[in-house]
Amino acid sequence: MDFSLLTRHRGLLAFVLLVLGLAVTLCVTNGQLKDIAEVEWLDVVGEGSICLLTLCWITAVMISRPPGKVTALLVAGLSFFNFSAMLDVFDEFTFYSDAAHWLSVVESIPAAMGMIVMSIALYWWHQEQLALNKQLQRREMWYRAHDQIDVITQLYRADYWRARAMELQEQGVKAAVVVLDINDFSQFNLRYGHAEGDRFLKEISQLIVMNLRAVDLACRYAGDRFVILMPEIAANEAREFALQLECSIRNVAFRSGGQTTAIFHSVRSVSAQLQQQVTLAEMMAGLNRQLDETSRQAA
Repeated sequence: MDFSLLTRHRGLLAFVLLVLGLAVTLCVTNGQLKDIAEVEWLDVVGEGSICLLTLCWITAVMISRPPGKVTALLVAGLSFFNFSAMLDVFDEFTFYSDAAHWLSVVESIPAAMGMIVMSIALYWWHQEQLALNKQLQRREMWYRAHDQIDVITQLYRADYWRARAMELQEQGVKAAVVVLDINDFSQFNLRYGHAEGDRFLKEISQLIVMNLRAVDLACRYAGDRFVILMPEIAANEAREFALQLECSIRNVAFRSGGQTTAIFHSVRSVSAQLQQQVTLAEMMAGLNRQLDETSRQAA
């Protein structure tokens, strides 16, 4: 887990602690302790678990999301709910005099308020998710699997691509496959270092995504090799796209470190049509062989 985002939520942390402190203060100042024999320990375990889990949810929100309206509403709603849950826990250990009976009467109101705030938060989260879906449209294809995202390029890895390609193949959807390989990338790494190599891969992946249609999918296949799935496209159109993408990458002016001199790099590509009578593994093996042969010819 990465807790670095917590430092950006100081205001929300203060609010959560304030709500917790208020619940404790109200119970301590208005309640009187029960005899230990009167405590229902099963209720303590159940209601205490709700409090602890709600605090875990609040923490999960703050370590997962940057500051913003949705984050603030989620934390506020959960905090109000937790306020009522805390009062329920203290009810198991204390009882109230007639003068303080109002506390047990109103203890469920913050929970209801919290649910209302959470409902508003979920609406705005839905709107936020729609916007994020558009941003990710050319990086994923109708299925999200965050554990299959490549950490360097932020594209999905080969397994994700294979699964989506097999789905199209099984459905009989006409589609093209384009495979790109960066020329002499090992020499680039030797000269400029792996950190700069990773940065170059990231920039190339962003350029590839910029060139895709909304329905296409680009993934990092292996090392410096990328694979693109293009539904509903003819073979000649896919080849033309690949050549245009080669040209775009060839004109990328990459600068290493503090250098002002631009580094230009080229790629090579191959393409093929998905066919139901040819397995995906056989097709990819053939495309990879073609790329390796063009690499040897260039050398």
